[in-house]
Amino acid sequence: MVVLTARSQVEDRIDGLRRGADDYVTKPFSPTELVLRVQAVLHRTRSAEGAAETAMYGGGRLRIDEIRHEAHLDGVVLELTPTEWGLLTALAAAPGRVSSRYELVNRVRGYEFAGYERTIDSHVKNLRRKLGDDGGEIVETVLGVGYRLGWSHDR
Repeated sequence: MVVLTARSQVEDRIDGLRRGADDYVTKPFSPTELVLRVQAVLHRTRSAEGAAETAMYGGGRLRIDEIRHEAHLDGVVLELTPTEWGLLTALAAAPGRVSSRYELVNRVRGYEFAGYERTIDSHVKNLRRKLGDDGGEIVETVLGVGYRLGWSHDR
């Protein structure tokens, strides 16, 4: 919130900022200055929202931004299919937790999938290939159970 007012006393400005204003502009003001101040507040707000929505794993090497629908590994954008994206985000929702093939198929597809649940194995293979040399470490197999995200969430 940007406060635009004729009240220019120091106490008024302090009061406005204490009440939650992001900026305080007093009259007379330049229209250009007002526009730039509003843009600065919007930029700070968007930056804060974006930072909060990007999850990082493995010391920041893997970044998943669900708002932008982007995943990066070592700064490189991963070109993922919708199923690979769903698989990665499902595993990243609970790093270290093992998810069965059946659970992953239903979470990725969003409904009870009529196909064979082992089809998820093909998608895991493709996702690992796109994750490169670290693919098997990032998406781990738990024999006889399913898969888990091997890298922990950065705090």
